[in-house]
Amino acid sequence: MLTISSKSRYGIAALLALAEFYSSGLLQIKDIAARCDIPHQFLEQIFNRLNKAGIIKSTRGKKGGYELAEPPSQITVLQIVNALEGKIEFVPPSDEKNVVISELFHEAENNLKKILSVTLADLVLKQQVLRENVTYSI
Repeated sequence: MLTISSKSRYGIAALLALAEFYSSGLLQIKDIAARCDIPHQFLEQIFNRLNKAGIIKSTRGKKGGYELAEPPSQITVLQIVNALEGKIEFVPPSDEKNVVISELFHEAENNLKKILSVTLADLVLKQQVLRENVTYSI
């Protein structure tokens, strides 16, 4: 079964929060963790990996926090997943025993990568539209 781990789901959610506040300055990890309902220590581990991958930047100190290293329009979900999970590969490069199956999984891999190439900016817009379309009835 192909699954995306909690690490990636939490990482995407946290970076989506950073993308929403991109122009507002730094966000502290405790605020991101609370906002996204992510365990604080787990988010620290996730942010360490994302920082090493160059997706986010951290600033230390009393007024420190985290921010995206690039504009939300330049960061894809695929980059986030690759940083947290490793590269997505369905077929090992040397698997040439059954070309039809190799081609099938290569196509699946390409399609998944295409879907995950959505940017954080795209997700922010989609989230705003979904929030606007929510109606409350009593």
